[in-house]
Amino acid sequence: MDHHFVGIPELTDVPRVAVVIDVMRAFTTAAWAFSRGVEKIVLASTLRDALALKESHPGWLALKDGAPAEGFDAVNSPGLLGSRDFAGRTLVQKTTAGTVGALAVADAPLILCASFVVAGPTARFLRNAAAGPVTFVVTGEDGRADEDLACAEYIGRRAAGDEVDAAPYLHRARNSRAAADLAAGLRSGFHPDDVELCVEVDRFPFAMVARRETDEEGEELMVLRPVPVTR
Repeated sequence: MDHHFVGIPELTDVPRVAVVIDVMRAFTTAAWAFSRGVEKIVLASTLRDALALKESHPGWLALKDGAPAEGFDAVNSPGLLGSRDFAGRTLVQKTTAGTVGALAVADAPLILCASFVVAGPTARFLRNAAAGPVTFVVTGEDGRADEDLACAEYIGRRAAGDEVDAAPYLHRARNSRAAADLAAGLRSGFHPDDVELCVEVDRFPFAMVARRETDEEGEELMVLRPVPVTR
């Protein structure tokens, strides 16, 4: 299986299969939201769009990076979502890198969003679908974020059927600049457990697939949903 690793600025063509990686924290947070009962996540392009979607769809909730803000119901932190009950709710998510990366490949026939907590199911999904070639979108730091690149490389090797020791990849993530910034409290909307929650492998038994869907009013949205993956 061919793999390509690119940053968001390097996306020039529409990939056949895209796996969008954001370990710290968008797609770790998304997985936790699904585990807490969220039915679907709508990926918004701007904060204004996120609030507009929430306003036009009664009952929807909105989540953003950084500190809490008026109109938003949650922040982009897995630790801060761990005790929430979102059963049956729709969450609108806007983050600095992860949602941007997913929207940048919106025309791809197959899009998965991933982090370490869904690495195994994502790899099995790719293998079961005989998907390839795969473009891994490393969203952090314009493609240089080592936690995202480590996760992408790990999923790629597992998708190829290799026996892989997760420890070296997790070590890179724990020692990344993003992890250091979180641990130092340099990013707002942070829970002390966030780094460790972001480096758990296979915490959840699903992959996360993004595709365009049309709502009741005919508006086309990019929607992320969990897809159970059997071994």
